[in-house]
Amino acid sequence: MIRFIEDKRIEVLKVRNDRSQRKLMQDFNIDIGEAEALILALQEGASLIATDDGNAIRACKMLRLNFVTAIAILIRAFERGLIDKDEALLKLQKLQSFGRYGRAIIDDTTKQIKGGV
Repeated sequence: MIRFIEDKRIEVLKVRNDRSQRKLMQDFNIDIGEAEALILALQEGASLIATDDGNAIRACKMLRLNFVTAIAILIRAFERGLIDKDEALLKLQKLQSFGRYGRAIIDDTTKQIKGGV
């Protein structure tokens, strides 16, 4: 990662308004990382933010920021043929073990990948 930063392939941005960051943290009960991501998205005019945090998603909706979840990215990668069915199911299993996804979300995603939806 440091190499990508040194090679200018990744740019590290800083939040310009700490007060806005703290306000977001309080208003939406989110941690500093989510608040920084939201502020940077607004600050830089980002068209999309990736998050699975429920409160950050609520903030995105209120701030009119488009968002995408890891499960949505997984489904899209499968639909576009970037990963096959077995790999998609394996990655879904990993997301289930590390994330806080409800049973219905996991079941629906499994059906989509298996072709049941």
